[in-house]
Amino acid sequence: MFKNWFRRDSSEKYKMGCGSSFDASDGPRTVVIFGSTGLLGGAIARRLLQEPFLYKVRCVTRRSSSEKARQLAEHGAVIVNADLGETKSLEKALEGADIMFLTTHYWDERNKEKEVIKGLNAIDAAIQCGVKHIIFNGSENVKKIIGKECNHLDSKSAIEEYIREVEGLVVQLVGINFTILRLPFWLENFYSVFKPHKLKHAVYAVALPLEGCELDMMSVEDVGEVIASILRRPRQYYGKTLNLSAEALSMENIVDTFNRHFDNRKFTDPKIRVKDMEKFQFPGAKDLAAMFEFYQSGEAVRDIKLTRKLNPHAMTFDRWLSENRDKVEEALREAN
Repeated sequence: MFKNWFRRDSSEKYKMGCGSSFDASDGPRTVVIFGSTGLLGGAIARRLLQEPFLYKVRCVTRRSSSEKARQLAEHGAVIVNADLGETKSLEKALEGADIMFLTTHYWDERNKEKEVIKGLNAIDAAIQCGVKHIIFNGSENVKKIIGKECNHLDSKSAIEEYIREVEGLVVQLVGINFTILRLPFWLENFYSVFKPHKLKHAVYAVALPLEGCELDMMSVEDVGEVIASILRRPRQYYGKTLNLSAEALSMENIVDTFNRHFDNRKFTDPKIRVKDMEKFQFPGAKDLAAMFEFYQSGEAVRDIKLTRKLNPHAMTFDRWLSENRDKVEEALREAN
């Protein structure tokens, strides 16, 4: 990896390897977004595409013919085929870029080691290409905190650790800077993996093992404005880890909000525990149980004040549910 091939005589001037934009003019900055056809990357791409005089948005995907990629292209994005497992394709995607937003995905293959390698590939390629600002969707080391593996978060922690190892070298010698984001529970989970499940006619359970704790949460869509704020004043956020949350709610708050918005249904708290979720048979149940145990630990510190500074209009759960009622309705029908 980068830290191994970077070592050389300090008197030798480091040369960028793939058309670096290190000395770019004051024109629009080129932002390369990984995961752009997913929820997080897509939200960031859509937000930055609103300011074409400031940003040239380059969306990386393995499926450039997909409907989501086509929609981004229609709004002005440049769609680039690349694979996090193929270094040459990454260098091509990052050539001439000023900024990279990187998010990695565990759930496609459910393989922590592969996710880490892919993340390190992207970091190395960005450094090789002289990308000036790298923003990464990271995480705390859950296994170190609670003693249980949480593969989809621990993988991101391992990539964070690598970033911190190389950060001093690249900032001093190459002028590349990093910003780490740590996100809370996504509100979009309520119409996907954590959608309420049907108990009987018109009665649904919201099954989150909070056990009396509050849950930090945020809409993925609001991360787009967070990124836009960071890029308006990037020097303020170089070398920083930003712990994001729009609000923190108890299970009582969550269930009450559901009931206010769906008066034709009844939502309840089944009061499941982490140890109950660990016994569920679906793939990844133990990882998700560990995630909630981590949330309960008090070590998942998130900063609502900072988040609202970066995005003053970040949605509360109440507002989000109002604006996304149709999506939740559809998920509830699928749960029947």
